[in-house]
Amino acid sequence: MPQSNQQQASTLHTLILYGLGFLLLWEWLRPLKDITTTDDIQIFVMYTLFLFIVTYFQLPFWISFPVKLGALLYALHSLYFYEVFLSFKWVPFLKEDITYNVNLIMDRNWDDMTSLSRSLLFFVLLWLVSYLMHYWLIQTRRIFLFFLITIIYISILDTFTVYDAKFAIIRTVFIGLLLIGILRMMKIIEQEGFSLLKGRFPVLWVAPLSGVIALSSVLGYVAPKASPIWPDPVPFIQNMSGKGDGEALGEGTGGIAKIGYGENDSQLGGPFQFDYTPIFTSYDSGRHYWRIETKEFYSGKGWENKIPTQAVAVEPQFPDATTNYTRVWEDGLQMENHQARIEAKNGKEYSFLMIPGKLTNIKGDPETSFQLDGVSGKISAFQGGREEKLFAYEMDYQLPVLKEEQLKASTNQYPQYITDTYLQLPETLPERVKDLAQKETASQPTIYDKVKTIEGYFAKNAYGYNTIEVAVPKGDEDYVDQFLFDTKKGYCDNFSTSMVVMLRSIGIPARWVKGFTPGTFERTGEDGLREHTVTNANAHSWVEVYFSGIGWVPFEPTRGFDNPFQPEEDKEDSTSVDAVPEQPDKQEKNLEEGSSSSENKIGFSALKLAGYTIGGLFIFLAAAALLAFIFRKKWLRQYTIWRYKRKQGSETFEEAFERLLWLLNVYGIRRQPALTLREYALYVDRALDSKDMKILAKVYEGVQFSPKKKSDLWNDFHRELWENLIKRIRS
Repeated sequence: MPQSNQQQASTLHTLILYGLGFLLLWEWLRPLKDITTTDDIQIFVMYTLFLFIVTYFQLPFWISFPVKLGALLYALHSLYFYEVFLSFKWVPFLKEDITYNVNLIMDRNWDDMTSLSRSLLFFVLLWLVSYLMHYWLIQTRRIFLFFLITIIYISILDTFTVYDAKFAIIRTVFIGLLLIGILRMMKIIEQEGFSLLKGRFPVLWVAPLSGVIALSSVLGYVAPKASPIWPDPVPFIQNMSGKGDGEALGEGTGGIAKIGYGENDSQLGGPFQFDYTPIFTSYDSGRHYWRIETKEFYSGKGWENKIPTQAVAVEPQFPDATTNYTRVWEDGLQMENHQARIEAKNGKEYSFLMIPGKLTNIKGDPETSFQLDGVSGKISAFQGGREEKLFAYEMDYQLPVLKEEQLKASTNQYPQYITDTYLQLPETLPERVKDLAQKETASQPTIYDKVKTIEGYFAKNAYGYNTIEVAVPKGDEDYVDQFLFDTKKGYCDNFSTSMVVMLRSIGIPARWVKGFTPGTFERTGEDGLREHTVTNANAHSWVEVYFSGIGWVPFEPTRGFDNPFQPEEDKEDSTSVDAVPEQPDKQEKNLEEGSSSSENKIGFSALKLAGYTIGGLFIFLAAAALLAFIFRKKWLRQYTIWRYKRKQGSETFEEAFERLLWLLNVYGIRRQPALTLREYALYVDRALDSKDMKILAKVYEGVQFSPKKKSDLWNDFHRELWENLIKRIRS
């Protein structure tokens, strides 16, 4: 079989093997979103795909290693740092974190490792596994063991975790069996020397193999199945360990609870596991968190409501029965009207409202009455004097339209009830908490700037989001102090409580809020309302800060969460901070110049655009040239054959032979100065396992020393010998 067909088939085989290998490894990453706190699984997937692509091209080590390392650092940066990647401002934080965790590893203290270093180790693990996949697929042609371990891994997760592996098993079996079949086929071809169907991918082998595997998978999926003989082991293990299904968001119970909405927040901390059980579906026109209640008293261990309160009746048609403590927005703000509908899942109904904003109307069962907690803001439903769980209800509500300049203009002139209630801190709060807040905000000119500084403090300093290794303060330990200075990892309760306490310590009123995040987007309905599925895993706590004349504005300090409420940025922010305002005389001059100045601006813009275009084109061409140079050994041979294949003329044979000599030198088969052409031809034939070079060299010598050159030397015979030699060249 011609050498080019062998090379083409080999390249296609390798590409298909890499693709299937990547899909098989992807099955290890899919469950991470369900069984861990990591939401950015796509970053790990894209990094793994990048590793496979780089490995496929078989770049030299001095190129592939820095490329893979750079991709690792960029992926790590996108997860944990907000600075621009090329600014390298994040590098000192990374070095500090690595140094800290190396000491922990030396002490075998695995539990206290930070999320940043855990992710770094995971990226390194993916790097190693991608190399092993290359070794198994290309070198040994064996993948069965990895395939078997993948099946066991998915089966265990399906049994003992919330991950549903029904389709994952089918995908894995199909991919794995197809890989094993192709590898076995290629091994037989290599050992027995069978042809690959004239260079084409062996469809006659793979098509029946794929069909049989697909048919088996479909039949296995649709066929009736017997009920389990053994009982579900998970409840048995939980009962034996004494751990029930307690549902709480950071209640510090000592065991591992499932995340969800809980009533008791007096003792925060402790681990929990994610519970993705759907609890309601929302249909909404606005963007917000689902607010349930607030807490005002921080004890050093958790949150309580100490102010005596009474229930306030709420009229469904006029639900804004606010008190001083429950009023969220002050009068006089620009408001936008929205609507929302809640449909609870069967058995997951709550007896209180999910509040999206300032309510203007509640539509539900006419026999249902509502009562407002005058301090926490929680609105509960009643029928016949007893709490009633709500299956479905609709709400009209309003959200304010705020600008950053409004928030920056807010002063520290607060109502008395605000300062009396929402600046409260325990006397036992360590001074270093106050000192830290003061130090971080000392240079900020406005209240809003101070709040934003505290909000971004945790991301800037690489505090980790963690739901398992979360400490519970003991004795006289303070919950916030422990998080800020000792553990530096936790979940929403840790971040939100710490922000509230830090703001209060510098005289800015803030309170702790709990409820649910918007959930998972499903689709947009014909009525324009966006549908979201909200699960127990969406239970969340965040921060509200009071701004004079505006009200309570939500902020989000927790790593990995985005605040759905964002004020409009100042227009001036898009201009340079060094810009000098135009003087009146210059403004008048511009007005007098009229259209001529506009034309000049247009001309300048056109030149600027042309400059950018030329610069971009230059960068593109430079990058293309660099890639062409790096991968030159992969295209030079094909290009040379294509160039001379149909070329005619008396000089063609000489040119083609001299190009062959140049290619041999490029690919490392160099001619030593002491060798004659015939001696070099013998050397080339031995290196390429051929006899063609000796024939071509003899003809070339004849042309060089013949007084009359022949035009028919570039014939089919010589051209075929020349092509065969080029196809045999390897780097």
